[in-house]
Amino acid sequence: MANKEETKKAAAPAKAAEKKTAAKAAPAKKTEKKAAPAKKAAPAKKAAPAKKPAAPKAPKLEIYVQSPYGGNITPEEITAKVPAGCDSVFVRVDQNKLWWIRGEETGSVDIW
Repeated sequence: MANKEETKKAAAPAKAAEKKTAAKAAPAKKTEKKAAPAKKAAPAKKAAPAKKPAAPKAPKLEIYVQSPYGGNITPEEITAKVPAGCDSVFVRVDQNKLWWIRGEETGSVDIW
């Protein structure tokens, strides 16, 4: 029986040593934190569109139709010379004419 007692006595210090090493190992080995339950996300707010820098305004473009003989006429002056409601106007400087179309009607007006 001495044999059994000796093994018990020898086993007791071994178990105590295992507990000490396990206790030392436990703090070194951190336990993983469980992820918190997912919260419902708030609805995403629409981002305000980025404001584009204002483009510098180009000066008003002036258009002149020039005759080889020296006359000039602007689009505004052409509009004033043709009948109201015209669909199309053709400028023929070589003929000195504004040819216009209004529905089924056609006609011409002298430019200068």
